[in-house]
Amino acid sequence: MTRTPARTTLSLLGTAALVAGALGGSLVACSSDGSRAPFVGAEPDASTGPDAAGPAPTTTATPVTPSKTSDAGGAAPDDDCERASPSNVCGVVPQCGCAPTHTCDVVDSQGTARCVTAGNAPMGHPCTATAGCALGLTCIFGTCHAFCDDPASACTAPGTGACAQINASGGTPVPNLAICRVACALHDPASCGGVTNAGIGVCYVDDQSSTDCQEGGARTEGQSCSQADACGPGLVCTTTSGNSTCKRWCRVGQNDCGAGRTCMGFSSEVNVGGVVYGACP
Repeated sequence: MTRTPARTTLSLLGTAALVAGALGGSLVACSSDGSRAPFVGAEPDASTGPDAAGPAPTTTATPVTPSKTSDAGGAAPDDDCERASPSNVCGVVPQCGCAPTHTCDVVDSQGTARCVTAGNAPMGHPCTATAGCALGLTCIFGTCHAFCDDPASACTAPGTGACAQINASGGTPVPNLAICRVACALHDPASCGGVTNAGIGVCYVDDQSSTDCQEGGARTEGQSCSQADACGPGLVCTTTSGNSTCKRWCRVGQNDCGAGRTCMGFSSEVNVGGVVYGACP
């Protein structure tokens, strides 16, 4: 049994994208030649599929510049905040320069940073805009992600993986915009939030065995699947005898498939953190 080349093989066709920097390789949730969609003025990449993020982040919130008391007793700019150029309104990593209820978010392909009202969705969960994500998170590829500042290194916060640079549709890195991939569990339908009012969160794996959360499809177990009709949470699109079907991710050697069913590994082993994954028959 092999996985279809649409979205679920180790050599996935295009989806919404980001560059993995020194890590190399394309992401299932993010390949090396796509874009964060849709920034105003950016043309969508030809490879971008249904995994692209929702509407661009809202920028209607009023920026709030914190201040501190100078030696003379007056208000002085908060020089401890490293504001992101070219806008110099607020800082992305670490977050600073906004009101306590706002996130400093990158709102266009030039790296412009603005203060955006924060929401409640945790890291990895579905979103349609940054305003839906919890404080300090940005909405990208349809799910909430944490910011980071060194694409050559791994993120250190719990539940995160590598730090990945985001590219504009033409392949140019977007200034100030790098995000932590989410260390999600392929077999857990709730690992990326599942189905919510903001969308469908699905865990994907890349050809470097790294995972990330991204917007998924609505196809259920046993239904046909393709790049246009993607599988839902906890499912993988497999191809057997020319037929592509959504099947449940499972851990080889464990009882994830239930009584009488054995988890079947793929011809190209999928090994995430020492756990070998397959699909339920």
